[in-house]
Amino acid sequence: MTETSADTFFAPAGREDEEALRSLAAGFDHSHLFRAIVDAVPNPVAILNDLRQVVVANCTLLTLLEIEEAEIRGKRPGEILRCIHAGEGPDGCGTGTHCRVCGAVAAILECQQTKTQADNECRLTAQTSAGSKALDLRVTVSPLCLDSREFTLIVLEDIAKEKRLDVLTRTFFHDVLNTAGGIRGFAQLLEEDLPPNTSERDEARQLGSLADKLIDEIECQRDLTRAENGQLVVTPKPVRAAELLAELRTLYSAHEVAAGRKIVLDPSWDGSLLIDPRLLVRVLGNMIKNAVEATPRGGQVVLCCEDMGRQVAFRVSNPTVMPEQVRLQIFQRSFSTKGEPGRGIGTYSIKLFGETYLGGQVSFSSQEPEGTTFTLVVPKVRLDSLGRGA
Repeated sequence: MTETSADTFFAPAGREDEEALRSLAAGFDHSHLFRAIVDAVPNPVAILNDLRQVVVANCTLLTLLEIEEAEIRGKRPGEILRCIHAGEGPDGCGTGTHCRVCGAVAAILECQQTKTQADNECRLTAQTSAGSKALDLRVTVSPLCLDSREFTLIVLEDIAKEKRLDVLTRTFFHDVLNTAGGIRGFAQLLEEDLPPNTSERDEARQLGSLADKLIDEIECQRDLTRAENGQLVVTPKPVRAAELLAELRTLYSAHEVAAGRKIVLDPSWDGSLLIDPRLLVRVLGNMIKNAVEATPRGGQVVLCCEDMGRQVAFRVSNPTVMPEQVRLQIFQRSFSTKGEPGRGIGTYSIKLFGETYLGGQVSFSSQEPEGTTFTLVVPKVRLDSLGRGA
């Protein structure tokens, strides 16, 4: 039997009575396999009827709430989570004005209307014995049918740590970049005010150079974080291939890791391609830096660019052959040939930026007597990336 009410400010009102809910729950209890599967899910899970009432809950949810299933049967998600607005609507959770902006209610209604899985983020304030507590949840809702009756399966995931880390990361990059930019600006002013051809002016110039390197490293880590989160924006611009390689050769020849080593630019294709220059520099820069680090003193690193019709191949070669255990793990995120904590991002980012965001292919060969060559093949024009956020 359903108790109905026409009063609601958002989701449909009305509830099934306790006897009807017990009957529905018994249907799930008869399926031991279904119960076992639901209880095996490590996240809180509940089965809702078409009026968003809890019919069945898994062990994880019951343990979290420290409650028996019978005590929450018939309640709605906001009511069992103790949302401070759950009691404001004419018929409880889902029917109040605040429910209009609730991600959980929106996901449930979308799933019921489309008969497909829906997910959303839900931010709510729960009233606990210790006071108010802010919850950040990811809500995934899937349609479910049993004995010709439609239900929705709702899975909750606590994403509070993820959200806090995201805020912390954005704040960190913003503040540190501002600080590094301030140091660079101060160094430039200092250099301009000091007499020419003095050690003090050289030191101010070196300070500015160090600030530039710091800014580049911070921006690289920021781009990597955005790329992994799917938030990196690709901005294609015309780039002359050989000219870019020449600039990178000059830049890395002056790098401290290149001391005693030579970086050579082979004759290369001098045409233009439409690509994000910042990301291309990230990829090629890491390829060059890795090659230089692997090259013994007296050795040389060779750069080249080859026209392949609709594509362009950038190659960076060095004389050293990688051991098999290195070759097999080279693109893993945290793998490092140096075995140092915090290393191992360079080749991983080459693959991530080069393939996911530049639409290219990254590969390598490493054998005697040729040595090791990393290759990035990218389209001259990637139409699907124009002006989009990847």
